[in-house]
Amino acid sequence: MGFVKKKKDDITISPEQRAEIAKWVKEHASELPDGVRIVLEQSEHLFSALEGSSYQVSKILMQWRRAMGIIPSSERRKSGDPIGPNKQADGLKPEGVQGNKETPSERSHRLSNWHRNLSRRHKRKAKKLKKKEDQMTKVEDIELDADEVAELEKEQQEFLERLKLGEKVDPALESATQTLMAGAEVSVQESMELLSVPDEETAGVKVLDTLVETRERYDCALTVSRVEIQVEKKIVEDASGERRVISPSTLHLGPPRYAVTWDFLVNSILMIVQYAMPMHRLARLLSSDSKKFTAGYLARLLQYVARRFAPIYLVLVDALADSPVWVGDDTSVRVLEVQDANKSPPDAPKPWASYGTTEKAVETYNREEDESEKHSLGVILGRELGFEFPRRGPQGGTKTTLHTTVLSGRSNADDPRSLIVLYRSHLGSLGNLLEILLEKRSPKRKQVVIQSDLSTANLVVAAELCTKFDITYAGCASHARRPFALHEQEDPDYCAAMLHYFKGLFIYELCLDTDGRNRERVLAVRGVDGLKMWETIKDLAETMKEKWSQKTKLGDAANYILKNYDKLTTYLKDPRLELSNNFSERMLRMEKIIESSSLFRKTLEGRFSLDIMRSVLQTAVAAGAPLQEYLHFVLRTDPKEVAAHPEKFTPLAYSKMKAKQQETDPTT
Repeated sequence: MGFVKKKKDDITISPEQRAEIAKWVKEHASELPDGVRIVLEQSEHLFSALEGSSYQVSKILMQWRRAMGIIPSSERRKSGDPIGPNKQADGLKPEGVQGNKETPSERSHRLSNWHRNLSRRHKRKAKKLKKKEDQMTKVEDIELDADEVAELEKEQQEFLERLKLGEKVDPALESATQTLMAGAEVSVQESMELLSVPDEETAGVKVLDTLVETRERYDCALTVSRVEIQVEKKIVEDASGERRVISPSTLHLGPPRYAVTWDFLVNSILMIVQYAMPMHRLARLLSSDSKKFTAGYLARLLQYVARRFAPIYLVLVDALADSPVWVGDDTSVRVLEVQDANKSPPDAPKPWASYGTTEKAVETYNREEDESEKHSLGVILGRELGFEFPRRGPQGGTKTTLHTTVLSGRSNADDPRSLIVLYRSHLGSLGNLLEILLEKRSPKRKQVVIQSDLSTANLVVAAELCTKFDITYAGCASHARRPFALHEQEDPDYCAAMLHYFKGLFIYELCLDTDGRNRERVLAVRGVDGLKMWETIKDLAETMKEKWSQKTKLGDAANYILKNYDKLTTYLKDPRLELSNNFSERMLRMEKIIESSSLFRKTLEGRFSLDIMRSVLQTAVAAGAPLQEYLHFVLRTDPKEVAAHPEKFTPLAYSKMKAKQQETDPTT
């Protein structure tokens, strides 16, 4: 029997050859060994399974892999971007950057139209799957009739009209989607150099005209300068005959008792805290034959700066306590001092014994000398925020896992620059930090909205606080979406539909961002398009709950949507809220990088220093305060003045002060 070669590396058997094989096996079955006969009899089933489109073959292979518990590494994926790569409605990818003349608004409108069309096909596919019919049909191959196409076009046109509602864009409703890590401003210097044609080039020729062409070159240099200071000292004698030595202050150059300048200090902070540069590498980079720096020395410098900014950090805590909306999340972090303490005997004293609770921290603070230099950062922060919290549940005891919690909110709901980003490392969770802030919150501000991933550890459980304040919880769409992306291979059809529906929610928010937000637009788009998509998600979740047990990942994910449906859709009626909690997750992403690259992972004091500076820098970026200028401003000010009036030295206060100076003197 011969095979027909269709093209390179693609050998198949024609239907005639398959019929010939089946006939031969039937005629000679009695003459063949049992093993050979069984294999040949099953060949027809194998040919039928492998015949058809590559999509059908991939479905069969997926079922076989699933049955054997095999998931290829190429199919193991993270949750990824909800919108992700996309195709145009005609199946072609968008043009590249150079050839793509599509504006952001046009792209978002195209995405919404493409998504609306494909969503209808996913719905029809889901109905077929529920009836257990035509399971091999590819979603893109489902055809829509003329009436359906017309209906989709009408829906898209109505959607575009909703995006035009309202007269002006409201800055107060801007999405907090920017990555605040990219906020440090470098010192930019401009110079001009004139290059003339050499005289020998013009020798023997007549110059008819001279033109000047402007070209640009950018230079970046890292320099370490050694500044030698000749300090004049004078021995004087006062009227009483007492002699003493007087000399000029060097505070205008750098911090006392440290052989560095303010510029050195500020630039080191930005590289280590803002951009996660390992301290030992930075120390090697800055060292020379005349001066050797160590990671320990840089760590002491940063702890000095953190102590200077501690009063500002605490006043940010108080301002955040009255924010109308809180958005937060947390992640576990590793500090060797905590790990070693957890391995020690239960009765051994803990390093945080003096500030584990607010009561202990206050007692320690009052017992020690009334000088801030005598107190550790653990005590200074602990008397306001606590550190060690009890477990929630019947097991009792205290928590042992160190978490870094990030909580953000605006001190002024109408001013995006008032956004405060607070980091706090503690043996607790987001829920514990929320209860601390509610105790500081003004009783007049009874209503507060909390957006998180709805974990029980992120909820407020204190009965007196729940009675005192009207708390509304909002969920995170990304958290609800993630299991379907991580376990898509277990149910490719339903998960693909679910991910596509969630993609629509993010596309609607993208359209609002590109066209500009105001209250009327946001409520109109979310109240119609967003609500309709959530109802579709809810219907599919109910279908998947019937198919998958709650003990499975997909069954649990479907049940999560149904159980928390009201909280997940809270944002539809509140234009201040975001669809997801991605902002907090991005703010925590850098923590994992810093954790493995700096000395902050060794001691709690180092970790607290990082919390203070991360909070100050991220808040400064949101306020639009140039980081280098702002850090210089605070560090050059008398520490006693900053401690006495920290509210005058917050990033927002500095940004407003600079704006007033600009109005008064535009040359500043």
